[in-house]
Amino acid sequence: MHPRVVALTGMFKGESYRLTGTKLTLGRDNSNGVQIGDATVSKKHCAIGAANGDFELVDLDSHNGTFVNGIPVKRRPLVHGDVIRMGHSELLFLTGEEVRDEAVAVQYSDDVTQDALKTVLIAPGLQSSQSPSDIGRMARDLNALFKIANTINSIRDPRHLQTKLLELIFEVVPAETGAILLMSQVDEEPRAAHTYERHPGTTPLKIRKSVIHRALWERASVFTESSSDIAAAENIMCVPLIGVQNTIGVIYLMSTGLKAQFAEGHVQFLNSAAGIAAVTLENVLSFESLKAENRRLRQVLEPSETIIGESKVMRRLGAFIDKVAKGDSTVLIRGESGTGKELVARAVHAGSARAEKPFVAINCAAIPDTLLESELFGSEKGAFTGAIFKKGKLETAEDGTVFLDEIGELAPLLQAKLLRVLQQREFDRLGGTRPIKFQARVVAATNKNLEQAIKAGEFRQDLFYRLNVVSTTLPPLREHREDIPLLAIYFATKYVEKSERPFKGISTEARAILMSYDWPGNVRELENAIEHAIVMGSVDEILPEDLPEALLEKQSVQVSSGKYHHEINELKKRLIIDAVAQAKGSYIEAAKLLGVHPNYLHRLIRNLEIKDLLRAVESDS
Repeated sequence: MHPRVVALTGMFKGESYRLTGTKLTLGRDNSNGVQIGDATVSKKHCAIGAANGDFELVDLDSHNGTFVNGIPVKRRPLVHGDVIRMGHSELLFLTGEEVRDEAVAVQYSDDVTQDALKTVLIAPGLQSSQSPSDIGRMARDLNALFKIANTINSIRDPRHLQTKLLELIFEVVPAETGAILLMSQVDEEPRAAHTYERHPGTTPLKIRKSVIHRALWERASVFTESSSDIAAAENIMCVPLIGVQNTIGVIYLMSTGLKAQFAEGHVQFLNSAAGIAAVTLENVLSFESLKAENRRLRQVLEPSETIIGESKVMRRLGAFIDKVAKGDSTVLIRGESGTGKELVARAVHAGSARAEKPFVAINCAAIPDTLLESELFGSEKGAFTGAIFKKGKLETAEDGTVFLDEIGELAPLLQAKLLRVLQQREFDRLGGTRPIKFQARVVAATNKNLEQAIKAGEFRQDLFYRLNVVSTTLPPLREHREDIPLLAIYFATKYVEKSERPFKGISTEARAILMSYDWPGNVRELENAIEHAIVMGSVDEILPEDLPEALLEKQSVQVSSGKYHHEINELKKRLIIDAVAQAKGSYIEAAKLLGVHPNYLHRLIRNLEIKDLLRAVESDS
């Protein structure tokens, strides 16, 4: 086993760092095993530890969090292939056998050594004089070109295609090292360089930008002829890759010495090979770009199924999801509003055998009863005034998952019809005469006490038993506060990407306020608070004043550095107490004196925790 991390982004991209001891620290400080020169990375950001062959990442109370595969973590076991993100830097964790990287190191140079090199421009289509001795070379080149065409047209992986192309070119051209450089604009740095070497262990490939620029500007092949007899003289050949729509880059070959000089015949061959390969490579790269765009759009359009949290209750929830996802039983998810019931339902669906099938969510409280029936079951044309043929949600779900949110708000008539669906596994469209098979799995959710609703006659007991096959209650956020920092970092990162503003993390004072607040709206309220802070903030970290006012009013007086907000709250308390005293205990009159709405006054009294003080004022008055 060879544990290591490989930099995927940043100035050290491609560098590999071995885990030689029991612990490898990562951060901005030069005392770390892996030093990352990124201002968004903390001095001591995280550490990777090894014990009994297993590896674990621990966040060292970093300023803006550590992410593994896009999930913020405090402590997380690592497996081969995990992607670690700190600030703007990404690293890949690997434990498999370390395969020697056959890629040649690339060095870009602005030097132009006119004394040793002479650049000769070869226009496209230029034919050298033919002689009988050239027939053998022409036959060899033609055979090689056919081989290139047949081989690369069957390859769809861009890296494999480029490797195979260079390998076939090296069968004809006496190059020692070479690279395919992809670039969108003539004057920009190549965005990708795929290298190849004839003999492993070759010195770094030194690429002269002036040669690349001339080949691209002139859209022609360029090679160099040594003007001296120096044995170590550089021989360079550069040919543009001209596709159907754009010039996508160049093929750059190099050798040293007099015996490995490039002839005009080599340039003509490489020019023909580039013409064949450019169109194929352009198509493959376009296909990869479309796949990447498709993945991005799916991430935008499909809600995230990520459940954030490392507390004991969240680990139990994760174990519950893993178990119930494997079956087809009806699931009832209970919990306060904003605890993430739909997120759990989506996670159950994503972990099941139905994951590739539709997930259809229906909010039973958001649709009027008169419309909900047709939304659920569909309708035939003429079933009622203005009715058209329409498939219902239960039908469009096919054999996927139906999520019935706020099931406790379902009207009694629809409760009876839903009970039949769950019992008989069939239903009728409105106005229909033929029963339709129901094949989807049902997951329901509610924030209502269904047992009390049954006693009050508001919910059918038999339907409750049908829904309550497997049940779980999601904890409110105040019962797992240790997950608040992870959730806050996750939401902050999410909205920072949308707003494209710099972000270094959440200040200590702001984090203390987040931890001390009770979050009656749970995770949804936390997400809204973080979005508010990102929108209203003016610096690269979240400060207390960026948070919503409700949080500041409720902040803990133990926050030593929160003097400003503490004094503001004390002033609010005095104003409210004086107004209530002047209004002789009437909150409505006190609200008028303060110029605020009575509901807002009640919220201030609750958040500032001054009910007892006001009772004393009322008794005195």
